[in-house]
This record gives sequence, C-alpha cells and structure tokens, in this order.
Amino acid sequence: MRTLGSQIGPSLTALLLSILLLAGCGDDSGGTAAGDRTASDGQTSRRSDPAPVGSVPFTEVGLPHATAAGGTVDPTAVPLDSDAAVQDFTAAFDGGELAGDVQDQVAATDVPEGEALVGAVVAIGCDVPPGVAVHRTGDGLEVTALAVKSATVECFAPVTTVALVLVDDDAL
Repeated sequence: MRTLGSQIGPSLTALLLSILLLAGCGDDSGGTAAGDRTASDGQTSRRSDPAPVGSVPFTEVGLPHATAAGGTVDPTAVPLDSDAAVQDFTAAFDGGELAGDVQDQVAATDVPEGEALVGAVVAIGCDVPPGVAVHRTGDGLEVTALAVKSATVECFAPVTTVALVLVDDDAL
C-alpha cells in the first residue's frame, strides 16, 4: 500500500526543481535601463551601461529646478558654449532663481576637451525627475526626463526642471 506522502513526493520534488531552475533565469544586471546616475549633490557621473539604439553616452552635470519658474518643456539639446548662449537659454524663466542656478552650474562646470555642455527644459510639473536620457533623433539630440516612480498627486505650483549634460562634440 502506497502512502499519500510517497505519491506526492516525486511531484513535489519536480515542482521545486522547476521553480529553482526558472528563478535562475532572471535579470541580475542590478541597473536601470537608463543607467544608475546621481547628480543631485553636484557630482557628475558617467553612464556605464550599454547604450540602447539611438541613445548617446553622456555625463549628467545637474538637474537645477525651481518652483513657478515658467518656461516650456523642450527636449532639444541646446549647446551652452558661451555667455550669450546661456543668457538666451535662461531668458524664458520667470524670476531669477532658476536662471541663476543654471548660470552658476554652467560656470562651475569644467568641460573636458572633446565634449560639449548642453541644456534642455525636461519637465514642468509637481515632481523633479530622477534623471534623464539623451538620444539622437533626425533633428539632433534630445534630452528627456526619466519617469518619476511615485508622482505627487497634487502640487500648488509647477516645478521647472532643466537638465545640464556633457556629451561628446561628435554627438552634436
């Protein structure tokens, strides 16, 4: 006479073995699709993960942002290679806080030989994006905000976020 345990044993063993084998097939890269970058403390970091098709390697310099600063979201990367270019780029912002922050970060950035500093208005909303992605389009470079994981439901005034990134001169 066979017991219930002897009938279930082989099936349970096969099930557990299947689960263990499937668990080993996951993605263990530990990163995100756009790379692990943090620049909120003013430090720069270089992308280290492989770039998807159309993306461009970059260094995130900063994400200056201010409440009720105005402007318009425009992902087009604007070269910030002169004082006049920076003044033109920041002219659309209301008040002086965001314009001043952008100007200060541009002035404090050491642009390595063979690279260019570009900026783009990447978000206007309740939240500051956690980072950006840079990709090439038919019209040039675009800088886009990464999705906020837990968006604020309501805000009293929108926050304008600018991305400042370094790209290779060849990318422009």
